[in-house]
Amino acid sequence: MRRFFLILFFLFSGIHLFSQQKMNAVEMLKKMENEGGGILEVKISPEGDTTFHAAISPVYIYPPRVFKSKRERKRYYRLVRNVKKVYPYSQIIKKIFIESEFVLRHMDNNRERRKYINKKEKELKREFEDDIRRMTYSQGRILIKLVDRETHHTSYELVKHFKGSVAAFFWQGVARVFHTDLKYEYDPDGADKWIEEIVAKIENGQL
Repeated sequence: MRRFFLILFFLFSGIHLFSQQKMNAVEMLKKMENEGGGILEVKISPEGDTTFHAAISPVYIYPPRVFKSKRERKRYYRLVRNVKKVYPYSQIIKKIFIESEFVLRHMDNNRERRKYINKKEKELKREFEDDIRRMTYSQGRILIKLVDRETHHTSYELVKHFKGSVAAFFWQGVARVFHTDLKYEYDPDGADKWIEEIVAKIENGQL
């Protein structure tokens, strides 16, 4: 059990070191702005009229769920509890992912980067290690899924870029012992449809 939570903590402390190849920080911020709404552009006409161009995210309102059985109802609300438990951590990871990318991008040498990295890891360990260790297997697996949802990178990719291919292979092997796949890609329209619905409800204030 301990090793599984070490995987999660490893992801938590190492995510800010990842140098994006799929999506850089600027692109991610723009995506977040588009997803979250807000003013994207201000235009002033020759007549002096000001117009604001904004992206407004869709708001999904889900009707009360009808369950096929008591067992399905119980499974759904257990998932609700677990997603609500780990969702805040996925948001923290996304925040660290973006902020640290900007900081590291403006550092001139590797010594400064290592110093920043060591300081950040100590802060994260002090703040989150106990919380991560208290997570259940189910909560840990959900967090791994939400890491991909929020950062657009699988946990395997994060470990590979942080520690290299050998470490990624090792941690993937450990994860599989606990029936977890670090290469798992979040599937909001398929296997993770319930999780996506629950996250949307959390973000809409329905949960």
